[in-house]
Amino acid sequence: MTRLFAILITFIGSLLASAQADVKTPAAREALFEDIIAKTMAREAWSPIKNQVYGVSYPEAFEPFRQLFTDADTDEALYYAIVQLSNARNDRHLSVARVESGLDFPSRPRLLAPIAFLPDFSDDKASFFVSGLGGDLSVIEGGRRLSLGDRLLEINGVPIEDYIETVRPYHRASTEANFLMRAAMALNEKSGLLPQRFYDERFVVKLKPRRGRAYTVSAPYLDPDEAGVRSGWEQRYPGFEKVLDFTSFDFYRRKDNRKIVLFDWYGFRDDIVMAMDAVIDYAAAEGLLDHHVIWDGTQSRGGGRGAYAIQRLQPKPFKTTFGNLRLSDVAPAFIEERVNMYRSRQQMSDGALETVDDGKWLVDWLTGDVAEGLKTGQDYSNDVPFKLAHAPEYSDGVLYPPAQRHFTGKLVCWLGPRGGSHLDQFAAIVVDNGLCPTLGMPAGGYSNTWEWEETLTWPGTDEPVVRYMWSIGHTIRPNGEILEGNPASVDEFIPLTAENFQSYYDILLQRSYELLGK
Repeated sequence: MTRLFAILITFIGSLLASAQADVKTPAAREALFEDIIAKTMAREAWSPIKNQVYGVSYPEAFEPFRQLFTDADTDEALYYAIVQLSNARNDRHLSVARVESGLDFPSRPRLLAPIAFLPDFSDDKASFFVSGLGGDLSVIEGGRRLSLGDRLLEINGVPIEDYIETVRPYHRASTEANFLMRAAMALNEKSGLLPQRFYDERFVVKLKPRRGRAYTVSAPYLDPDEAGVRSGWEQRYPGFEKVLDFTSFDFYRRKDNRKIVLFDWYGFRDDIVMAMDAVIDYAAAEGLLDHHVIWDGTQSRGGGRGAYAIQRLQPKPFKTTFGNLRLSDVAPAFIEERVNMYRSRQQMSDGALETVDDGKWLVDWLTGDVAEGLKTGQDYSNDVPFKLAHAPEYSDGVLYPPAQRHFTGKLVCWLGPRGGSHLDQFAAIVVDNGLCPTLGMPAGGYSNTWEWEETLTWPGTDEPVVRYMWSIGHTIRPNGEILEGNPASVDEFIPLTAENFQSYYDILLQRSYELLGK
C-alpha cells in the first residue's frame, strides 16, 4: 500500500511538473502576448498627439514583438520581450517589475564606468559627449587626451548611431529628447536595464576631441560610489547664496542688493507645502516678497501640488491642468482602492490624495460622475481639475486670488527634458497661462492622471509572470490638449550642447537678468 501510494504521488507530481512546463511553450507565450494586448487595448489612455509624433497606431505597433515572445526560451529572454512590448507605448511612467514566484533570473547590480555622457541637442542628429569623469583617472586605460566635451563615436566597438537604436526598445521615454537624455545618462551603466549581451567586461569607448584624432579608452565598471564621477554640467549661481534647503528645492538669495531670489527645484515632494510656507515666512521677514523669482526646474522630477507653489511664486490667476479616467474593466477596482485609501486617511506618494480638502472632492467624483459613466458605458469620464487636488469637479479650474502672501516681482522659469510628470504639469500651467518667460528646453513630456498595475499570470493559471502597468487617464493641459508626449514649449529654446554645457547655467542666468531688467 505504501509503495502504491508513493507511485501515485510520483505520478501526480510528474503531471503537475508537466502542466507547469506546458505553460512555457511557444503557444503559452503567444497566449500571454495576446492577453497583454487585449488588456492594453481595453485599458490604455492613448495620447493621439503622441502617437502621431511617433507615427504609430495600435495594436499594429505591437505586432513586431509577437515573435520575441514565441522565441523567448528562457525567463530572462521573456522578461526583456515583455519590457520591449511595454516600452512600445512610448510612456516614461510605465515599467515592468519582477515578482515573487514569477520569471526567475539573476539580479544585476548597478555598476558605473567613470566616464559620463550627455546628449548634444544642437541639431536633430543624436550625438553624445563626455560630460563627467571619475575622480581616479588612473583606472582608465589609454587616451591621455581624455577631456570633457570629447565626442562619443563607439561603445564596445559599435558605432554610437547603431548602438543607440539597438538599446532604444529597453528605455522608457515619452519624447525623443527625454529618451536621448535618459539613454545618455545610462551609457556608462552596467545593470539589469539591458540584456547582458550589451555589456563587456570593461567599458570601451572611442572618442574624438574637438581637434585631433580619435582615440580609444577602456575603463572598469565600479560601484557608483567608487566611480566618483564629477560632472562638468553643474548648476552654478554666481552671486547667490543658499539660505534654505528642503527635499523639494533649495532657496537662494542674492549676496548683493539685486532684488532677485532663485529656486533650485528637485521635485514636488511631500514637504512642498511646508517648504513653500517656510520660504514665504522667511521672505516676509527679510523683505524679499517684492523680489523677482528665477525658478530652475532643469533637474526637477515629479510629485504633486505644483499649483500650491505657483500661487506663491507669482500673483496672476491661472487655469490648472485637468484630468480624466478611462472607464475600463479595472475602473471599479480602481475606485474601490481610492475610496479605501481616503477612508484610511492615507496619503498617496504620487499626490493623488494631497488635496486641499484631504481627498473628499476626488472620492465624491469617483463615486458620483465616474460611477455613472461606468453604468452608461462611457469610454472616458468627464474632465475635472487635476485629481481634484486644488478645485472641485464643478470648478472651471481657475485658481484666483493668489495666496495671501506671495512674491510680487517678475518670474522666469528654466525647463529641461531630464524630468517630467508633475514637472510637465507645472510647465504646462506656466506656459499655457502665459505666467512668465520660459528658457531652456521643454520638459520630458510624460504625464497622466493615474496608472493601473497588476501581476500578469500565465493564461489559464494563477502562476505569476511579472508586474505590468497601464496608463488609465489623461492629463489635459490648460490649453485643452492632452499632455502625454506633448510637453509645453519654451519661449526661448536654448539647447544643451557639447560647446555650451559647462557654461549652460551661466547662459540661462544672464538671459534671465535681461528679462528681469537687471
